[in-house]
Amino acid sequence: KEETVVTPTPQPTAPVATPAPQPTAPAIDTNKTYAVSGIDYKVDTADNATVVSVSKSATKVVIPATVVIEGKTFKVTDVAVGAYKNCKKLKSVVIGKNVKKIAPKAFMGCKSLKKITIKSKVLKKVGKKAFKGINKKAVIKVPAKKKAAYTKLLKGKGQSKKVKIK
Repeated sequence: KEETVVTPTPQPTAPVATPAPQPTAPAIDTNKTYAVSGIDYKVDTADNATVVSVSKSATKVVIPATVVIEGKTFKVTDVAVGAYKNCKKLKSVVIGKNVKKIAPKAFMGCKSLKKITIKSKVLKKVGKKAFKGINKKAVIKVPAKKKAAYTKLLKGKGQSKKVKIK
């Protein structure tokens, strides 16, 4: 009796797709200053950004609610000590809705600063002399529901008693 040996036909194997390496986002350096639209920021590991400086020739500045640095979005929560100090040409500033703290001397010596708009409803702290030396006829516009609290918070922060809080 003859024996028949059956050898299985090898099945073609589909090539295994190896996923393309995904570019990894560059690590954010918390010691580095990042410049975005004329404002310098420092960031922290909690995805918050602090305004640290601006061009001394700026006349109008808008501190945004968020800023994108290296492809990542950060909440702008603080204005650092002396961030705008002696910006003599600065006439108006809008403070974004996520700002919780304005550090001491942040706007000190901005003698042309006449219009400050605070959009933040979470402002908790304003440092000493934050507004010392701003224009005597300046107007600080605050959210209506926060007027009483912010009037108290802004009291004695260096601005002249003629500065109106609206």
